[in-house]
Amino acid sequence: MKRHQVGFPARGQALILGLAFLFLSAVVMFYAFNSGQAVTEKIRLTNAADAAAYSAATLEARALNYDAYVNRTMVANEIAIAQVVSFVSWAHYSATLVENAGALDDVAGSWIFNPGDYTELAQLMAVITGTAYLNAYTGGEGTETFLNYVDTLLPSLITAHDTAVRALSASQTVLHASLLLGISQRSLADEIVKKIDPAMAAEVVLTSYDFDRFTKAYGKSGSTGDERGRFAEVTTASRDRFTRERVWTLSGPTIWPLQKDVALKRRGGTDLVGYDEWRAMDTLEHHGQRLGCGKFGLDWCGDVQQSISWGAAQVNALGADQGHGYHGGSYAENSRTSKKRADPAMVDLTASGGAVFSGLPTSRDLADLAADGSQRTGITIRVTKPRSVTRTSGGASIIQPGGDLAQFGADAPGSVLAALSRAEVFFDRPVARSDGRQELASLYNPYWQVRLVAPTAGDKAYAAAWQKGLALP
Repeated sequence: MKRHQVGFPARGQALILGLAFLFLSAVVMFYAFNSGQAVTEKIRLTNAADAAAYSAATLEARALNYDAYVNRTMVANEIAIAQVVSFVSWAHYSATLVENAGALDDVAGSWIFNPGDYTELAQLMAVITGTAYLNAYTGGEGTETFLNYVDTLLPSLITAHDTAVRALSASQTVLHASLLLGISQRSLADEIVKKIDPAMAAEVVLTSYDFDRFTKAYGKSGSTGDERGRFAEVTTASRDRFTRERVWTLSGPTIWPLQKDVALKRRGGTDLVGYDEWRAMDTLEHHGQRLGCGKFGLDWCGDVQQSISWGAAQVNALGADQGHGYHGGSYAENSRTSKKRADPAMVDLTASGGAVFSGLPTSRDLADLAADGSQRTGITIRVTKPRSVTRTSGGASIIQPGGDLAQFGADAPGSVLAALSRAEVFFDRPVARSDGRQELASLYNPYWQVRLVAPTAGDKAYAAAWQKGLALP
């Protein structure tokens, strides 16, 4: 029996499947190539943005730390000026004490002091009496020569320190002017990204830029008047022991009917009067009461106030008298000597000594000094690279899709690849304080550091606007 063939053998049907497979393979190849290259470009762009943002923030942190070092240096120079004024006052006090050595001997011989105070009294008398004899032997030239050197040479030290303070204050102004509107930060960021890839460009996102508002210059003619109070507070709190107070007391017992409330009071100190005058005063005054008043002379007479020694000095940027300070309690406890002896003998180093003193300087500090105020500032950098120079199939790569494959090419929104990065400058003391207290941010301690943080919503909106409204993660 014969077999009959039904239909015809299939010929050429695999070609259609093969072409479809080749087209899909090409699509996958281009997609994989574009994706890989785009990811590589994006990683390089992101790393460049991080490096640029961190570097720009480091520039700002260094500026804040520089402000802290400058403020501390200006405080140190102001303290040095106060020390010079203190030494001049002390020198005149010592010279007067030598001249009045006889008065001190009379007090020591006619009043009884506590046994424990006689050692110090004897030491004081030995030094003063010995110096007085030496001074008498030289015809008084020793003390006079000493005071001439003090009054002539020391004012130049005040001028030198004041000049240094003014230069340091000016350097803060120049530094912050160079960082205004993020111009220096952008220049640094752009330089960094171009070292990574010359085709990249960096810009500062000004919508979240706040470094210019983060600090403020506090000076004599501020928006709220004289704003040097904080600098004055830090300066006065930083005085050394000798400058702040030069105080001791030798006292005696109450012995009826011989004496009562016996005290030999040394009072002195150097204070900042207002913001434009350093004023020092040193006084030594004897106090005590004895019988001899009232009916039959059986009542204690008023306090005997005998001036033993005094000295005072000042530098004044304003010229006019600004009043006086505490001066270790000199006006309160040695009032007679302070008002009738020390004040008239005040040595004005600005006028007679030729010292140049400009008062407290303009200094830089945080704009918000509240304890709960902002203690950080940030800067956001946007880095871009034109699509035409990216190593993708739609960019500078030699692999370019054509025909139907062109629709699978990489086309970045806005024709550029972009990356955002934000860095934050914050205050953090690396080592805890020994007293356990928390230290608030300020421009008197150089503890400003940098870290990368997430861009703000405003940063993302700004970047999206340049990317044809594309939302960024």
